[in-house]
Parts: sequence; C-alpha cells; structure tokens
Amino acid sequence: MTELVLASSSPRRRELLQRLGLRIRTVAPDIDESLPPGVCADLAVQLIARAKAHAVAASVGPGPVCILAADTIVVGSSGPLGKPGTVQRAREMLLELRGQRHVVLSGVCALAPATGEERIGVSRSAVRMRDFSLDELEQYLAGGEPLDKAGGYAVQGLGGGLVEAIGGRTDTVIGLDCQLAMRLLGEVGYPDPLPTAPDRSVPVGKYANTRRPLASSNHAGGGR
Repeated sequence: MTELVLASSSPRRRELLQRLGLRIRTVAPDIDESLPPGVCADLAVQLIARAKAHAVAASVGPGPVCILAADTIVVGSSGPLGKPGTVQRAREMLLELRGQRHVVLSGVCALAPATGEERIGVSRSAVRMRDFSLDELEQYLAGGEPLDKAGGYAVQGLGGGLVEAIGGRTDTVIGLDCQLAMRLLGEVGYPDPLPTAPDRSVPVGKYANTRRPLASSNHAGGGR
C-alpha cells in the first residue's frame, strides 16, 4: 500500500483530509516559507508548496509513498500577506482587510518520489470581511489566534466571526482545496482509490453568507 504523507504541521489540513477518510502521516517541512522575490503570488504559493513536498521527500526515505503539500497566501490591497508573527502586525493586516474584499490563494503540490512525477496547482477564493469594530478586533487579537495564520485570521476559528462572505471554496480559505488535491494525487499515480471531495464552493463572483457573531464560535487554533 502506498503511504500518503502530508507535508504540513497544520492540524486543519490534516483534519480536512481525514474527513475524506484518508489515512495520512504528517511530517512538518523545514523550509524558508518567504515569498520568492519577483514572483507573482499565484506562482509563489505553488513554488512554496513544491518546496515543502521536496523537503519532506528527502526526509521520509525510500518506499511506496506519495507526498501532498500546500501553502496559503492572503492577498490584500497592499499585496501578499503572510503570517503576522506579532500582535501589531496582525492588527495592521486585519485593519487593511476590514470591510474589504480580498483573495486567498492555496497552492498544492503532489509528488511521487519513486517515479519523480509531480503536479502543482492553485485554487482561489474571494473573502469579504465585515466592517468589524475596533473592540471586536482587539478581542480577537487578545486570543492569540491570528499570529500564525496567513492574513492574520482563521476562518474556521474565532476569525470566522470577522468574515462576512466567501466566494469560492471554503476549504481553500482554510488552507487546502481538497478537490484539487485529489486530482493532483491521481495525476502522479497515487494507486489507492481516492475519495470525492465535497463541493464546498459557490459560483464565482457570488458570496455565500457566512456571517457569525465572534463570541458564538467555539473553534480554536489550527488553520493556515
């Protein structure tokens, strides 16, 4: 049996795949996730996913294995927004996104080390943020969730309360387009039957209402 390895430390990506019934092993890639200079965000997110897959391939050793990797970038009015790392930077990012529409890009790479077959792709979703109050913002920042999330929020966590609507696949915003991932795994020759990912999408240019009060969410952590 071919082992499926997820090149990620994200519990939410792991959870998305496990919900499809896949048995996976996770290995955290040790790479520099900085955006390559002079590369557009669509390509950059795919190249980072590819670098993660190859880094993990070098560490898992020989044997029948397929590796799946992903990376997520939020693109605001100022350009790509990565993980803020500090409360002040998270505050700046969320103020930039407040009341505005932005794009979330999720790059995916599937790699079969034994054959050298690999495929990369990218999924895009649009997100509109609520015009949330400064009190709501400070409440969210105080919980610590934004620090390691692309764009400074986690739609599957408390950050979902800051989101007004999503156009596109919700799993892309969480951090992994499962439909794209299953297709790429099939293309590199993953031999076991692959599940059909649910259609978590709405028509392009439309928004599915996802507004939730911040205080009502009981999810925590994880995410991009």
